[in-house]
Amino acid sequence: MPINIKDGTPLEGESLCLTCVYAHIQRGFRESEEDVFCCYVQFRPVRFKVRECTAFCNRTLPTRYEMEKIALVIPTSPARKPTGFRGAGFMGRRPETVGEEQVPSTPE
Repeated sequence: MPINIKDGTPLEGESLCLTCVYAHIQRGFRESEEDVFCCYVQFRPVRFKVRECTAFCNRTLPTRYEMEKIALVIPTSPARKPTGFRGAGFMGRRPETVGEEQVPSTPE
């Protein structure tokens, strides 16, 4: 009876370096002719297929800068009036002055 272990160590598979931004891959005409180098901090050879990597950056997905560059900017005006106090340029009713003292205006 075979024993199946879920999420165990895979025996074979594609190397994570094939889709990494920092990978430099050289392939020859034969299947055995392949050199993989990691350029994350320094240029160093990778001698085995990589399953997990802490410096992995997927080259098939666009970066944030590339997404912002192709984004469509839609200018919109605010739906409501701005909240808060009115600024110095407000031309509303002012208190009436009588002689030297100020008298607040009365509602009409």
